[in-house]
Amino acid sequence: MCIGKKRLTISLVLIASFVLSAGSITGQTTAAPTNDWSRLTAVESGSKLVIKLKNGKTVEGKVVSVSATAVSISIKGKPVELKRDDVRSVHQVMTKSASKATLIGLGVGAGAGAAAGAAASSSDTGFDFDKFDKAVTAGLTVVGAGAGALTGYLLGRRGGKRVLMYEAGQP
Repeated sequence: MCIGKKRLTISLVLIASFVLSAGSITGQTTAAPTNDWSRLTAVESGSKLVIKLKNGKTVEGKVVSVSATAVSISIKGKPVELKRDDVRSVHQVMTKSASKATLIGLGVGAGAGAAAGAAASSSDTGFDFDKFDKAVTAGLTVVGAGAGALTGYLLGRRGGKRVLMYEAGQP
């Protein structure tokens, strides 16, 4: 009967960790391309922009101001004004929140740790190591949860999401 409870517990933990992680692995959405320059006025001052110019160059900087004919950005502390006619596309770089990835990593790590602990403690030696087995399972669950949360955090903070704010119409 004890082996049946362990298998049920392991199954429930694995199912829960799968459900927590399945919904948001590829939750990236992209904005539809637009040629509406006025969308740039909604960008807050100090936000990071990546601007691709019609001559092929790409510049990155922080927004200083936006007018109907130009965008002014700060590149390494120096102001640069780019005319609307020279701009091919503008992307706003949004920083990612690591909390979602951290929670997913926590769930997956805890599930993996619990499964490893249950597998390690299920060896039949004939002795009554029931309390020791539970401690091993609990310990591996905590270690797995910590390792998973750290991995999720590091992966979640990597890079930034680019949102297309403006794209010039095709000539």
